[in-house]
Amino acid sequence: MLCIVAAITIALSYKQTSTNMKNLLVFLLLLLGSNAILCQQLNVTGTVYNNNSPLEFANVLLLHAKDSSLYKGGLSEEQGKFKFTNVAQGDYFIEASMIGFGKAKSEIFTVATKSINIEALNLVDGIELEEIVVTSKKPFIELKADKMVVNVSNSSVNAGNSALEVLEKSPGVVVDNNDNISLRGKQGVQITINGKNQHMSGDDIARMLQNMPASNIQSIEIITNPSAKYDAEGNSGIINIVLKKNENLGYNGRYSSTFRYSNKASHFHDMSLNYRSDKVNIYGGGEYYNWGGKANMDLIRIIPFNEGETTFDQKSLQDEDGDGYDFKIGMDYSASRQTTISLLGKAGVDRELDDMDVSTKIFGDNMPGFDNLEVLTRGDERSNYQGINAGINHKINDQGFEINFDTDYRKYHRDELINYDNFFRDLENNDVVDPYLLRNDQDTDIEILASTLDLSIPIKENLNIETGIKYSSVNTINETIFEEQDLASSSWNTLLDRSNDFIYDENVTAVYVNGSGNLGKLMIQAGLRMEQTESLGDSPTLNQIVSRSYTDFFPSVSVSRMLGEQNNISLTYSRRIERPNYQSLNPFTFYLDQYTFSKGNPFLNPQYSNAYGLNFALGRKLFVAINYSRTHDAITSVIEQFSEENTTFQTNENLESFNNASLTISMPKVWSEWWTSRLNYTGFYNEFNSPIPSGVLNTSALSHVLNLNNEIQLPMNWAMEMNGRFQSKIQYGLFEIEPRGSLDLGFSKRILNNKGNIKISLNDIFYTNISKIKINQDDINLDVIERDDTRRISVTFGYSFGNQKVKRAKRRTTAAEEANQRI
Repeated sequence: MLCIVAAITIALSYKQTSTNMKNLLVFLLLLLGSNAILCQQLNVTGTVYNNNSPLEFANVLLLHAKDSSLYKGGLSEEQGKFKFTNVAQGDYFIEASMIGFGKAKSEIFTVATKSINIEALNLVDGIELEEIVVTSKKPFIELKADKMVVNVSNSSVNAGNSALEVLEKSPGVVVDNNDNISLRGKQGVQITINGKNQHMSGDDIARMLQNMPASNIQSIEIITNPSAKYDAEGNSGIINIVLKKNENLGYNGRYSSTFRYSNKASHFHDMSLNYRSDKVNIYGGGEYYNWGGKANMDLIRIIPFNEGETTFDQKSLQDEDGDGYDFKIGMDYSASRQTTISLLGKAGVDRELDDMDVSTKIFGDNMPGFDNLEVLTRGDERSNYQGINAGINHKINDQGFEINFDTDYRKYHRDELINYDNFFRDLENNDVVDPYLLRNDQDTDIEILASTLDLSIPIKENLNIETGIKYSSVNTINETIFEEQDLASSSWNTLLDRSNDFIYDENVTAVYVNGSGNLGKLMIQAGLRMEQTESLGDSPTLNQIVSRSYTDFFPSVSVSRMLGEQNNISLTYSRRIERPNYQSLNPFTFYLDQYTFSKGNPFLNPQYSNAYGLNFALGRKLFVAINYSRTHDAITSVIEQFSEENTTFQTNENLESFNNASLTISMPKVWSEWWTSRLNYTGFYNEFNSPIPSGVLNTSALSHVLNLNNEIQLPMNWAMEMNGRFQSKIQYGLFEIEPRGSLDLGFSKRILNNKGNIKISLNDIFYTNISKIKINQDDINLDVIERDDTRRISVTFGYSFGNQKVKRAKRRTTAAEEANQRI
């Protein structure tokens, strides 16, 4: 009680003098310091072993003897030791556990007047728990042999954020100001949801992730060198987003609401319902979101002309609002002990209103006849999707011989109407020519069909073969109509030279075989995937048809070996492909104003990369990954410029070569039972060499991304998380991205008998996450500064109801599962 009174006294006295956000951090440090000084401590200590060897980073829980409720939790440190400080008087017992091991429990003991040392706890290898009584918190980042797992649901900092913002905080991931996602300095990331390819353009993927609340995500899997079982698509690897799934028996559900404020208010709500019995699992849910945001951008272009130059000083203010909803309903039916049939239906509707005011001051030697150009842009975008998934899994025997069939169908529609009102003025802001009123109606329809048939065959105890086939078909129909208004009659006239249709069809057939097993002390995985691609891009109005047919082989191999009992080293290789998405191929023109726009390139070729990796894990203390890749025909954004017309536009081209080397280091550190830190560092070197439309591109740079995360247990069962991120200068093709960073703070607390929780997050506290981009290549000189709504506060409340008993695990394991774990 003395500790709590002292902490509250300091908090109240300091609150009166706190005047800004920086003081909040000082207050928290004082609060923690006061507890350490004022509290007389009773400690509980002990050691966790595995076969007489100390076991580090095991989950250790201090539980009340009366009802097994959690009092404190932590991890074993060096030499397997753990320590709980400042333990209140009472009866307790200790429980230790770790993935891949059994559980160990101490006898009940009493904390009264002196500290307690517990008899050593021994965890046995490979014991499967029949029932989970207490679920401990997973670390925010888990490092596995074939991937890195970011456990999003455990972070209070991510409360109120979108899936795209969570991705940006993941180790090695960079999201630029155009929402392009790169991994360890390489673009061309394949985004999957629950292991399924979304077959969407980069813009559509970004929009989907922006509208996906982080509260719906269980984890993010980062796979840099996937095996042959995965699609070969994805130049820099695969990022798989795993959505939350309810495994509880009986009827249960969960509801959560998030309220967020920055320049505008936003709110997000979702509910999931689940009924599970031994034979049937029926589940469903829905979410509704209403959001708003503001952004501003400064863009300066200096265009050479003859012996002089012309400067365009452009400032834009953007105001966005949107709302929408998604819902799903599904069923898993166990027809027999060996066969499970699954059905899932999903649908959603989204609307976005976008107002942008762009003001450009023009001065120099090649003036267009006016000094100021003001463009008022009003956009109204509506989209919807429907999808259905069906699958069947049949276990032929209990040794892991099984067959799985899965098929997906999705239909997506988007319609956007944009008005561009152009005003031409002199230095006194007087109109010098009549306004030019333009509008654009864009209509997009996408149909996706994808089916897979996979077979897993255990040859013997330490050898497993996987093989399968996949067929996917994507059909996109795009239509854009430009109209200008006749000011005299107020009628709209179609501009045939700007309007266009674009139809793109792509069919991919794939076959793969993948083997994994042990050869002495080596664990080996090797596979080969063949993909045959047929694509057709047709623009009737431009009379352009681009047809392609090609077959490629994609080998992959991974060799790993245990060094001692806890250390591991592995070598990996894979060949990858990145096909141009339909948005990059679409020859449509997208305007910022009549001098600044972007357009697609229907003649883009796919890019190919060979990727090599060396990974080393020193227990759970240190993880190091060294990667190198060489990419041919690299798809990269370039800037083209027509100086005489003062026009600049962005498009995509294939570069001759792109080399990337990266180093990733991850180090967790348990300072005490109430403070854990995690350092993640990624350094990467990018090198580009290729002729481009403006000249020759020859750039290289070494860049760094640093994440430091601290998790601190506060009094009264509150938890705090502090996350700092720094990104150095990055060179990618033409684009030089200036350094930026941010500091995030989060608090969380479980309430209502652990059925509810509250999360509070403060993102980008000092408003330093600002995008600054420069281009200085040949005759192109461009500077961009963009500020988004990155500084904000969010509050999330979640509540679980119904039967929360965790489903009893089946005591049957298969050879395939064991082989996958070894891999």
